[in-house]
Amino acid sequence: MQVAVEKKLRGLNTNYADVTGRAFAHFFCPVLFRDEEVELCRAHIINVAFKGRKPWTVQRKDVDNFYGSMFESDFVDLRHKERELQEIVSNPALIRRFRPSFSVNGRTIESYHATGLVPPCHTQLADGTGKDTHVVLKIDPSEMSALANAKWQVSIDKDLRLPSLVSILKAAHLTMFEMVGYEYALSSGGYFVGKEILGDFFLANVGRPRPEVAANALTHFSQFVHMVRPVVGTWSHLDGTIHDRKLYVLKDGKVTWGAVVFVRAASSLHAALLPVFQDDAGAERFGQFLLGSWERLEARYASYEGDHWRASTKGVTLDWPKAGTLLMQ
Repeated sequence: MQVAVEKKLRGLNTNYADVTGRAFAHFFCPVLFRDEEVELCRAHIINVAFKGRKPWTVQRKDVDNFYGSMFESDFVDLRHKERELQEIVSNPALIRRFRPSFSVNGRTIESYHATGLVPPCHTQLADGTGKDTHVVLKIDPSEMSALANAKWQVSIDKDLRLPSLVSILKAAHLTMFEMVGYEYALSSGGYFVGKEILGDFFLANVGRPRPEVAANALTHFSQFVHMVRPVVGTWSHLDGTIHDRKLYVLKDGKVTWGAVVFVRAASSLHAALLPVFQDDAGAERFGQFLLGSWERLEARYASYEGDHWRASTKGVTLDWPKAGTLLMQ
């Protein structure tokens, strides 16, 4: 085990003992809620493929690899959303990931990624400098020339809703675990997100084929689709909760029931609404949020300073739209 992982593991064990009154034997996983002798790793809270600082915590390697390969491997494509089309068709790796589609005058033209000689009846596209790309259209070069002034359309579509939902929930959960430790992980809200949302899905799907995992994920995670939203507007002052340790605490009168944790991935900022409550009233309020249609949340801005929270005394209202953002097709 790496020295840095061992050091952080010791700190987590001390924290676990402070919360529970006893130390764990190996590592008490905040996702599976198990203390087992398994391989551990540095789990990056925001996928390492994104630029910027790379905070991490200790995690089971099997859990980290599962979510990394099944969901985050697609979620990281957000970092390419601002690329020009020419950049994509000129890059073999990006062509394979995004598979652009082509049409002319409403007629779809099949395409493929060239790996060898191109048949003379097909047309290999060139980039803006005249250099051949790896994109080949199944159309004769003579017909291609005749259609040079026709209405061509190129589209790149990739549905990242499910990978984003899962990856952001995981990142938000690990953000709270890294900041607050087992005080959060062992709370009712931490158990709900860690064990019931992430852990149970892992146990039921690890080792299954990718298409089966994706189908099961659509059913499982659609229950929690309202917990994650993209942040729009002027929020550039927020760097993501794991970096700036700032979030919103949600209150309904005197009842605290949730926290909005921010996750920044490339240029995109996302908000995850996690359950944070101490009593049945808070749990009931969070349940109403999951099932209800209301969209305005009463909140207080808060920061985690050292080992305690400092919340603003001034309340704000957050808009949290629910309509038109479902995972289901």
